[in-house]
Amino acid sequence: MSHNNLSDLVAARMETARVKADQRMSAAEAARARAGLRVEEAEGFVRPTKQEIAQVRSEARAQGKQLADDLRARGAALKAGR
Repeated sequence: MSHNNLSDLVAARMETARVKADQRMSAAEAARARAGLRVEEAEGFVRPTKQEIAQVRSEARAQGKQLADDLRARGAALKAGR
């Protein structure tokens, strides 16, 4: 094998390795940016107070009861219509 062919092969391998390294660096930088966003999001999260949780639960219960009452009324109307 001539010196030029060998040099060309080495240069091609080096270029391939450089491209792969650039791709890995880009992927690592993107992952680091995503992780940074997650950290910022987590730091900004404020846990709701017990009172807020109780309020949401009571509202959900009230909505559930209202829905159940509506469904019972609709069922009774359907039975009466038969």
